[in-house]
Amino acid sequence: MILRCLILMAGLGLASPVSAGSVVLTTLDGSLSMEGELLSFDGEFFRIDTGFGAVTLDSGDVTCAGVDCPDLSGLVARARVAGTSSAVHRLMPRLMQAFADRQGLRLSSRNGDDSGHIWELTEITSDRLVAVVDAAVDGDSLARLAAREVDVSLGPRAGQDAVRQDVIALDAFVPVVAPDNARAMVSATQLSELLSGRLASWADLGGPDIPVVLHLPQDADRLPSLLNPGAPFASAQLHADGTALSSVVAADPQALGIASFSTMGSAVPLVIGGACGLAVPATRATIKAEDYPLTQPLFLQRLGARQPKVLRDFIAFARSEDAQRVVRAAGFVDQSIERIGFDRQGDRVANAVLSAGEEPAAMAAVRDMVGILLSMDRLTLTFRFLEGSSQLDPQSASSVRRLGEAIAAGAFDGEAIVFAGFSDGTGAQDDNLRLSQKRAEVVRSAVEATLNGEPARLETIAFGEAMPMACNDTAWGRRVNARVEVWVRQR
Repeated sequence: MILRCLILMAGLGLASPVSAGSVVLTTLDGSLSMEGELLSFDGEFFRIDTGFGAVTLDSGDVTCAGVDCPDLSGLVARARVAGTSSAVHRLMPRLMQAFADRQGLRLSSRNGDDSGHIWELTEITSDRLVAVVDAAVDGDSLARLAAREVDVSLGPRAGQDAVRQDVIALDAFVPVVAPDNARAMVSATQLSELLSGRLASWADLGGPDIPVVLHLPQDADRLPSLLNPGAPFASAQLHADGTALSSVVAADPQALGIASFSTMGSAVPLVIGGACGLAVPATRATIKAEDYPLTQPLFLQRLGARQPKVLRDFIAFARSEDAQRVVRAAGFVDQSIERIGFDRQGDRVANAVLSAGEEPAAMAAVRDMVGILLSMDRLTLTFRFLEGSSQLDPQSASSVRRLGEAIAAGAFDGEAIVFAGFSDGTGAQDDNLRLSQKRAEVVRSAVEATLNGEPARLETIAFGEAMPMACNDTAWGRRVNARVEVWVRQR
C-alpha cells in the first residue's frame, strides 16, 4: 500500500528543475565522487551529465557541492499510504514508531482524512521535519495504488505483475462464537448454510433451540470462497471494526461471527471440518505454516523501483526480523521463519493415517513418509501455485525471497534444505506422485535462483497425496492439499 513517495521542496507544491551548472556528488561514506553538469533535480533524484554519459543518483545517498546545488535541507519526504482498517490503525502505528526509533527520529501523529493517520518524522536535535506519511483506510487500496493515488498499499489482495510486493504479516478469517456456546466444530457445508440463512437455529446443529445471530465484517463481499454461501448472505449485523465484532459475539451465546484471527479477543474459534473427517484449527502455528485454509496475507505493495531513500528504508525495515517482532506484538502472525519438530506433527500424521484408511498401498506410503521425515524439522514456509499453473502464487513468491535471504545469511549452514511436494487426492496415485515431485523442483529452482551462486544443499522429495490437510471434495480443500513444504536435516 505504498505509492511512490514524493520529495517536495519546502514551500513549493511541485518539484522544480534546476538550471544547468557544474556540481560534485559524493557518496555519504566519501568513497566515490562524481562531477558533471546538473541537468535536473526533481526533488528526489539528481541527473547529471558526466564524461560517461547521463547519470541519475538518489539525493538520499549523496551530498552535493557546487553553487548550483539545490538546498536539500528544506526537503520533506511525503508518502501516501492506503490500507485496511486493521493495517492502518493497528499495525502501521507500531511499525512507524519502531522505524522512527531505528532512524533516530521523533514520531508524532494526528488524525487524517478517511479515518486515517498522518505521521510526521522530525530530527530530534534540530526539530527539522524530514518526512510526512499520510495513511488512509481504504478497502480497495490496490486500485488506488494502480491509479497512482497513493504510494503504498497494505492489503490482502495480490497485485499484478507491475506491482512490487512482499508479505509482511499473516491473518486469517475465523468463525467465532461466545465462550458459553458449547459447539467446537462446524462443517464447511453447515457454515455456508448458516451464512446464507438456510440454517437459522442452533438446534439445526444439535444445540439449543435459539436463533443464530450473524455478525460479519462490513466488507463481507470480500470473504474467500469457502465463506461465500453461494447465495445472498443472511441478515447480519455488519461491523467496520474487527475487535468490536469479536466483543459483541463473545457476549452473546446466540451469535456467530466471522472475525479476523488478529482481533478474536475472547471469542472462541470454531474448527472447520469436512465430510472426510479432516480439520485444521486456526492457531498461530497453522496460520504461519499456511495449513489453515483461510489464511490471509497482508501485502506491502508499491509501483516501480525508484522510491526515495526514506521510503526504501521503511520497506526494508518492514521486511526485517525487527519489524516481524512488531507484527507479532500487534496481534498478527509474523513471517519470521521458525522450525516445527516432527514431534509436533501429531495432528498432521493422524490426518495422513485417517486418509489412508485400510488401503495397504496408502498406508505403506504414510509409513515411508514418516520414516523419512522423522529426523527432520519443518520450516514455517509453505509454497502453493496459481490454479491450473506451475507458477507460484504471489504469497509464495514473497516466501521464496525470504527463504533465499535466510539461506544466504547462513541460517541453515551445515543443513540440507528439503522441498517436499504434496498433491491433492484427485487422479491416480502415481500421477499425483510425479506432479508433487515437479512442484518441489519448481520451488527448489526458484529459491536457488535467489542465491546467486551461494553454496547451499537443496533437495527435493515427493509424497503425493500421503498427508492431506483438508478434504478433497471442495476446491479450497484441494488447493490446501497441493503444496510444497520445506524441511531441514543435518547433513
